[in-house]
Amino acid sequence: MRYIADLHIHSCYSRATSKASRLPGLAAWAAIKGIQVLGTGDFTHPGWLQHLSEHLEPAEPGFFKLSTWNKDEVTTLVPQGIRVSDLPIGDIRFILSSEISSIYKKDGKVRKIHNILYAPDFDSVRRINKTLAKIGNLESDGRPILGLDARNLLEIFLEQGPGGFFVPAHIWTPWFSLFGSKSGFDALEECFSDLSSEIFALETGLSSDPDMNRCISAFDGYTLISNSDCHSPAKLGREANIFDTDFSFSALQQALRSPTNESGRQTFTGTIEFYPEEGKYHCDGHRKCQTCFNPEETLKRNGLCPVCGKPVTVGVLHRVMEFADRKSPVYPENAPAVYSLIPLPEILSELHGVGPGSKTVLRSYAQLINLFGSEFNLALHVPLTDISTTGSPLLGQAIDRVRQGRVIRQPGYDGEFGVIRVFEEDELSRLAGQLNLFGEPVKRKVIRKKQKNLNQQKSIHRKKKSRATQKQLNPEQLAAVTSSAPYILVQAGPGTGKTHTLVSRLNYQLQHRPGPATVITFTNKAAEEIRDRIQKIQKIQKDRDQRNKAESDGESVFVATLHSFCLYFLRRQDPLLRVVGPEMRALYLRRLFPFLSASQLTGISEGISSFLLDISQPIEGSAGDFIEGKKYFQFLDNHHLIDLEAIIPCGQALLKKNSSVGQTMRRGIGNLYIDEFQDLNKVQYLLVRELADSCSIFAIGDPDQAIYGFRGASPKWFYQFIQDLDPEVHRLTKNYRCDKNIVKAAATVIAENNDAGPAAIPVSENKGRIFKQKFKSSYGEARFIAEHIEELLGGTSHREIEKLISTSEQQNYSLRDIGVLYRTSRQADVIADVLFKQGIPYQRVELDPFYEKEPVKILYLWILVAAGTFDLSHLLSLLVIERGIGKITLNQVENALLEESDLLAALTTLSLHVEKLKIPVQRFQGFARQIRHIANEHGVAASLEPVIDHYQISRKSVDVQRFLRLSGAIGNSLTEFADYLQVNNRSVFYDNQAEAVTLMTLHAAKGVEFSAVFLIGLEEGLLPIKPREQLNRDDFLSHIEEERRLFFVGMTRARHQLYLSWSDSERRPGKLGQGKPSRFLDAIPESLLMQALPARAKRTRYKQLILFQ
Repeated sequence: MRYIADLHIHSCYSRATSKASRLPGLAAWAAIKGIQVLGTGDFTHPGWLQHLSEHLEPAEPGFFKLSTWNKDEVTTLVPQGIRVSDLPIGDIRFILSSEISSIYKKDGKVRKIHNILYAPDFDSVRRINKTLAKIGNLESDGRPILGLDARNLLEIFLEQGPGGFFVPAHIWTPWFSLFGSKSGFDALEECFSDLSSEIFALETGLSSDPDMNRCISAFDGYTLISNSDCHSPAKLGREANIFDTDFSFSALQQALRSPTNESGRQTFTGTIEFYPEEGKYHCDGHRKCQTCFNPEETLKRNGLCPVCGKPVTVGVLHRVMEFADRKSPVYPENAPAVYSLIPLPEILSELHGVGPGSKTVLRSYAQLINLFGSEFNLALHVPLTDISTTGSPLLGQAIDRVRQGRVIRQPGYDGEFGVIRVFEEDELSRLAGQLNLFGEPVKRKVIRKKQKNLNQQKSIHRKKKSRATQKQLNPEQLAAVTSSAPYILVQAGPGTGKTHTLVSRLNYQLQHRPGPATVITFTNKAAEEIRDRIQKIQKIQKDRDQRNKAESDGESVFVATLHSFCLYFLRRQDPLLRVVGPEMRALYLRRLFPFLSASQLTGISEGISSFLLDISQPIEGSAGDFIEGKKYFQFLDNHHLIDLEAIIPCGQALLKKNSSVGQTMRRGIGNLYIDEFQDLNKVQYLLVRELADSCSIFAIGDPDQAIYGFRGASPKWFYQFIQDLDPEVHRLTKNYRCDKNIVKAAATVIAENNDAGPAAIPVSENKGRIFKQKFKSSYGEARFIAEHIEELLGGTSHREIEKLISTSEQQNYSLRDIGVLYRTSRQADVIADVLFKQGIPYQRVELDPFYEKEPVKILYLWILVAAGTFDLSHLLSLLVIERGIGKITLNQVENALLEESDLLAALTTLSLHVEKLKIPVQRFQGFARQIRHIANEHGVAASLEPVIDHYQISRKSVDVQRFLRLSGAIGNSLTEFADYLQVNNRSVFYDNQAEAVTLMTLHAAKGVEFSAVFLIGLEEGLLPIKPREQLNRDDFLSHIEEERRLFFVGMTRARHQLYLSWSDSERRPGKLGQGKPSRFLDAIPESLLMQALPARAKRTRYKQLILFQ
C-alpha cells in the first residue's frame, strides 16, 4: 500500500504550539494535506497520553485511529469552506511517538540532543514513561528536558519499548541536535557508543536535504527521513515520507531499516522536502545584525560578524560541508526519490500578494482542496493541464516550476526562516491576468499590494527586528548583564525580564569569563524554569576547538534551591544523611519527651523553628539554654538525620569549617547567581554573606514582591545586602507583561508602601482593561466569574467578547489563559463548586500539592504504603482511621516502630503481641497486598479503585479525577508513581499546559501570568487579612505593607484583563471577610477602572464540558 507519513509532530502540551494540536484537528489537517499516517508526538506528557488513551483505538498492528470525532468540532479547526464530510478523517492512522530533549555534559562539552521515540503499543509507552519520570519532570513540556545522556536514553528505550525504534531528530540544527554546531557531536558513535548499531535512520531536518547529506559517506548505511516537526496542524507535511509497504507499524519500521525488501521491491519510496534554504538555520549569520553568509564568506571573515564583531551562528550548510567528503551527492542503489515542494498556502500567498494566513489565501486554499482532494495530490500528481484549466494558468505555471525545482531561493539563517519564491518580482505584474482562480478576477489593488510588498522587503525585515528587540536586552538589562562589578544587585519589578536578565548575565559571564556557576532559586519550579531558559537562550560564543579543550568542571552550571545546594554538600560529608520533615519531627519529639502534653510539644516544635530561623552560629554552639532543642538535635546527629529547617544553617556551618567538603563547596561555587533575592530570611542571608567571601554575586529580585513573611522572609535583607557589600545597584523598570492601565494601577497601589521601588514603565501599547465589581454574596461573585469565563472562552456564538476586548487584543482565550486568584484557600471552595456545576474544567493550585489534602491524601498515602516508600508518619496517618485502633494502641505502634527500618514487618511482629492490633493489622496488610496485586496486573489507576470504595471517596471530585489521570499517565509501577509524587511534594503543583482554568492562592501565583485574571474577595479582613493576634503599631504597618505587596503581585499576574471583585454582604457565620471593600482599591484611580458587565440574568443550564472533545 502506498501512503505518506509525517512521523514527527507536537501536541498542544508542547510549548509554543497551537491549541488546535489535538487529535481531531491533527487528523483533519492530515487529510487535507494528503497524509495517511501521523506520529502522535508527546506521549511522555501525562495529559496528552491520557487524551491518546481515551480517543484512539487499535487499527492495523501498531497503528491507531480515532475512536470518534465530531464534524462540528473539526469544522472549526480547518479553513472555512473546506467540505469536512469529504475528508477521510476516519482513515488517518497514528503511531505513538515522542521527542525527548537530552541536556548533559560529555567529553568536556555540554550536549543538547533531541531524539524521537516510536513505540508499538501503549504498554511500552507506560513502561518508558515510568522510567523517565524518575529522571525528570514529564509534565512541564510535551518535549521534556532530561539531564540524561542520549546513549542512556536509547538504552532505557530498548529495554522498556522492545519492538520500537529510535531516531535522532533534525540532526543538523545548531543548538539541539546530534551534529549541531553548538552542542552536537562529530560522529554518531561519539554519542551512542556501544549502542550505535541500534540507529538505522536519521531525520535530516528542514534546513538540509538528501543532496547535502549524501555528500557524506558516513551516512551511506543510514536511511534519511523527513518530517514536519510541526507545532501547528496547518504546518503538517512541510516534510514527509512516502512508503509502499504493508500498512502496519512493523512494516513501516522495516521499510526504514531496509528501504528495499528481500525481493528487491522498494518499500520506502521517497521523501517530501522543504527547500533547505527555507530552513531557519541553513546559512551562517546573525539575525539581530541582519547579516547572512554562505560558508565561504564566513571563512573569509574568520567566522566573525562584520556588524558586532562576534562569532556568527554557523548554519547547517556550513556544518554539512565540514562533514562532507564528497564534492557531489552519491545515492545508494534504489534510494528513495526526493520531491522538493513549497507549501500551497505560500504559493497562493505569492500569487495573491497577501499573507498566507489571509482570508483570500484560505478561501482559495479551501476551494483547491475541495477540487483536488488534498495538497499533496495537487502538488505531486494532478496534471498541469487540469490545474491550469480548473484552477488558473498562473497556478499551473507555479506548480510546474516547483515540480522542476525552478524557484528563487533566499536562505534562512540564525533562526530566521528563508523565503522561497516561484516568480521574479516583476513577473507577477505581467502575468497577473492569468491568475483568475475559479473565474474570480484579481483586482488591481491586490497586484499593487503585492508589488509594494516585494519592493519593500527591507522595511518588512525592520518590523521583524523591532518585534524581536523586545526579547533582547534593553539598556537597563544590558548594563546589569555586562557590569564588571564583583557584587551586583538588580531590583526587577514584575514583567521586567528578571529571569531573562539573570540567565543573560550567566551566559555573558560564561562567554567572557568561563568557569563554574551556581544559580540559586527558592522553588524547584523556578529552578526548572531557569534550566529551561539556559538551554533556550544561551548565547555562549566560543570557538569550538577551545570548548573541546575545556575538560574540567569549570563550565558547569549548578541550578538548585538553597536547600538542595546545602544538602548536596552535606551529603558529601555524610552520605547516609536523611531529611526529617515536620511530621517526623513531631514523632521524634513525642519519643524524646513522652511526658509532655501535645501543646507543650507543639511549643517545642515552634521553638525549634524559631531557633533555626534566627540562628547565626553553628547549631551545637548556639542552642544555649534550649535544652529540648539540644536533645532533639543530638538525637538527629546520632541517627544520620537532619531537620528540614536545619539544612541551611548546617550548610553555613560547613562553610565556616576548614574541612575538605567546605573547601570544595567554596571552590565549586564559581560565580553565584541568586533569583528572588527579596525572599531571603535571616539564615539564608547569612549563608549568602558567608559565600560572598569566596565568590562574586549577581542577585536579582524585587522588594515590592516580598510576600513570604510567614516563612521568616523579609525585604530588609535586600537592603542589608546594600549596606554590607556596597554592590552596584541596577533597576529594571520596563514592564513587558502587562498592558498600560494594569501597570499604572499596580504602580499607584504599591507606591503607598515605604521604600517602594521606582514606578514601572509599560512597554505594551494596549491599554488593557480593569473591571471593578461588587456582589451581594460570594456565590454571586462565583457565578459572575463562571459566566464571564464562558465569554472569555469566546467562539462564533459569543460575540459579546468583542465588547470586552479591543480588536488589537486576543479575542478568544483558552482555558489555561485564565486565572482566578484569592488570599486563602477556603475562598476557592465556592468558585470550584460553581465551575464544576457549570462544566468548566479547572485545576486548583496552592503552595502544597493537591494530593496532600483530602480527599486525595488517602489515595496518596496508600500509594506510598503499597509501594514501600513511606515513613512512619504516613503509616500512622492511615492506621488512625482504621477500625479497632484507638489512641493507646496507636501510641504503642508509634513507640515500637519509630526506629525500625522495615515498618510493615515490624508492625506484623508487634501485632502478635498486642491483641487489639491482630485483626486491624491483618486487614491492613491484606489491603496493601490487594493494591499491589491489582497494580501489577492492571495498573496503578485500577489499584486505587478499592481504596476509593473502601473509604467512600467521591469519584466526582475534580482532584480525585486529576490524581487518577496522573496515575494512569505516569505508568503501571507503584514504586515509580510513588517516587514521582514524593519528588514533587514540596513544590507548587501547577501544570501550565493543562487546558483548564487555574484557581490559585496569591502566594502560589508568584511567577505565573495569565491573559485574564479574576482577583476575588477584595474585602477588609481578607485582603488585607486580619492578623491572628494583636500587633503593635509598627508590626501592624509592616503587616499591611506585606498584604499590599500581595495585592500588587496579584494585579501584575494579568497581561490584558483584570477583574477586581468583592462581596458587600453583612458578616455571617462562615463568611471570611468583613463585607467592606479592601482599602487597597482606594488607591486605584477611577479613570483606569471600568464597571464590569453584570452576570446574565438568564441562567444557562448546567452542562458538563469535556476537556478534550
